[in-house]
Amino acid sequence: MFRFVAILLAAYFILAAGLQYNDPDPLHWMLLYLTSAIACVLAAIRKDSLPLLYALMGMASIEIAITANGFFTWLKAGNENLIVAKMSAEKPYIELGREFLGALISLAVAVWLWFRKR
Repeated sequence: MFRFVAILLAAYFILAAGLQYNDPDPLHWMLLYLTSAIACVLAAIRKDSLPLLYALMGMASIEIAITANGFFTWLKAGNENLIVAKMSAEKPYIELGREFLGALISLAVAVWLWFRKR
């Protein structure tokens, strides 16, 4: 079951990295998601590495810190669905909220893999 979930998560992260192609700042997000995918694949084949997980946790934590203000602004606005709302210059918190959640997912997966490794 673990291997199936790890491969499913790897596929999700590869898809997420691909969706960043049209983003204004794609490189660091693609790197975060591809690193997450690699960590999942390595865990699935039992070749996971603690240094990679530590790096991934650091990368995700930095992205969370950068986007947290936008996410909390979205929470205060409270009347838009973050997933389907249109992004605009007037509402930068939509993009930041999505990025925050993406980084949070990466962090959660890295922590889960770290606990499994330990």
